[in-house]
Amino acid sequence: MRNLLEMIYEYQLLRSKEEYLEIRLDEDERVRQMGLDRLLQGETIDRSSRRRFPRVKLVMPVQFTLPGGFESGEVRDLSGGGLCISCLRPPELDARLIVRIADTRLGYEYVFPCRVIWRVATGNRRMGVAFDGVPSRTALPAEDTGVWQRTLHFGLAVREPLVA
Repeated sequence: MRNLLEMIYEYQLLRSKEEYLEIRLDEDERVRQMGLDRLLQGETIDRSSRRRFPRVKLVMPVQFTLPGGFESGEVRDLSGGGLCISCLRPPELDARLIVRIADTRLGYEYVFPCRVIWRVATGNRRMGVAFDGVPSRTALPAEDTGVWQRTLHFGLAVREPLVA
């Protein structure tokens, strides 16, 4: 199941290469992106769903940025387009954050720039984040220290910042 995380990373990397870095995909990359897109959509297409990719239950620890610091939580499910994260303090809608998932079994740290697209701030607190930028994958050191290994590149801003 954790190979799903690898497929999502590769798909988002190929997608963001053109969208955010303005690098044209070569023929092999374009075919790979199309294949990953089909795999991530799954076998059944639910026409009544507003989601392009089905959610897959996969519980694993996660860390993410917040204004002024970091927070930890737990991925509850994921798809080719984003994650559902259970956490104590879900950020506001449209907040941009960086999500880090350390997969010690595969030996990689995945870092995804994201944007909060929905949140539940009471009861079972959680948020939905959409991938929004160029992801990175780095080999974990022999012992995961929790220190993030890579620099990041956000996607384009959704809207203009408010000026007072």
